[in-house]
Amino acid sequence: MHVHPKLAGRSCYHKYEVEAGLFTPGQFLEVNPKLCLDELGVPQSLLGVRALDIGAWDGPFTFELERRGAQVTALDIQDPNVTVFNAVKEIKSSTAKYVRGSVYEGSPEELGVFDMVLFAGVYYHRKNPVLALQRIRRLLNDRGVLFIEGASSTDYLAQRLNSDLGLPESRMRVIGDILDRLPLSYFDFEDRIYPGGQNWWFPTTRCLEMILLDSGFRNVSLKLDLNGIYNYTHRRLMGRAEVNPANSDPGNQKDEHWVLEQDYPILSELATGRPRSAPGVARRLFWKLPPGLQRTARRVRRALRPSS
Repeated sequence: MHVHPKLAGRSCYHKYEVEAGLFTPGQFLEVNPKLCLDELGVPQSLLGVRALDIGAWDGPFTFELERRGAQVTALDIQDPNVTVFNAVKEIKSSTAKYVRGSVYEGSPEELGVFDMVLFAGVYYHRKNPVLALQRIRRLLNDRGVLFIEGASSTDYLAQRLNSDLGLPESRMRVIGDILDRLPLSYFDFEDRIYPGGQNWWFPTTRCLEMILLDSGFRNVSLKLDLNGIYNYTHRRLMGRAEVNPANSDPGNQKDEHWVLEQDYPILSELATGRPRSAPGVARRLFWKLPPGLQRTARRVRRALRPSS
């Protein structure tokens, strides 16, 4: 493999083919962008599609999306002059737009609204992955599609559990299948799964599915499998999700926690045991409370009730 002459003397993260037989000088990860997007289910033809590539870095997927006909915006915190993004863009005479920023900061007002978003190899680098997916939902139109890929905790947890229980290695896949059906995530503060730091959040398949459904998506299709993004070295999560038009603002606080819209004197009455109204009225008011406040009222009353 030969480095493209216009990239001689450079170094970068991704190694991928820029022109026939000529590659970027990637030091860490070699990818075949066409193969990787095919495995994710990205259509071969993207004519007329507005696409956003989040975590573009050196641009392997940005330029493949563009080759397929999409109008592409790349979003990353990296400087495109420090990576080889801008250099490859010049080589390819690309019209892709690069925006330097975080997925947390992405807004429709700044970036626009897209038909598809590619979110590959990114979510496990985020300490707030749910917030990231909520932001992505707002960047997609009501017919939009998210293609997502990333690391999983399933095989690591199965290996640890299998070892701690002293079970034969043959049982590890069974344990993994059970764990993968549970909505679990592993916050890897100790760098156990991917040593090297800056890798935080590792979900099971079921966990990522549940979070996508809660973040404004539907028709989620995920699988845990080997893929070309990490050269088939270990299983990763990959799939797609469609926008749920009925949930356009999943970050709305009212969807996360009930918000009081009126005063409920009954709370004070129940807490003190000294109702200001007739007992029958108090009971009727109590049953008008939201379920969460009913539970709170019972706990407060029990806690403050005089002991006999």
